[in-house]
Amino acid sequence: MSISVWNWREWLVGEIPGVVLEIGAGSGANLSRYRRAARVFAIEPDAASAQQAQVAAAHCALPVSVKIAVAEHLPIASASIDHVVSSLVFCSVQDQRQALREIRRVLRPNGVLSMIEHVRPQTSALAIAADAVTPYWQRIAHNCHLNRPTVEVLRGEKWDVRVLQRRGVFVHLEARPI
Repeated sequence: MSISVWNWREWLVGEIPGVVLEIGAGSGANLSRYRRAARVFAIEPDAASAQQAQVAAAHCALPVSVKIAVAEHLPIASASIDHVVSSLVFCSVQDQRQALREIRRVLRPNGVLSMIEHVRPQTSALAIAADAVTPYWQRIAHNCHLNRPTVEVLRGEKWDVRVLQRRGVFVHLEARPI
């Protein structure tokens, strides 16, 4: 299945069951799209965006709670989450490895991490372009790096990664701790 610019949020979260943690919820654009989740916990480091996400959460049919927090320090109990969702977040976290350790901690056995992220492109021309643009882009796009080797970091941190789709600087994947 191909990701469309118009439906990627629905495609990423619509069918996720169980207890979900969404990291970097932003203004809450994904929250109303969880159809099968039992409960959603959401974190967002920016207070203004978290406030917008709280407003969006109040209009959801399922229980959603939003807290101000960063992915590197999750205010979630260990082994309490079935599914973690990250959409366009790992390109901007301060420490990807620490965030992955925290996600591993909160996931239940057989838990899944689903991501749509900016990553370093595989083709050399696009990789060079991403390297050139990133210093400027990260200043205007909340520390977003278009050239992070996120898939390789996941594998290096002992995650079983299944890339579902890759296009330029975008990747959609599912990963499980090994």
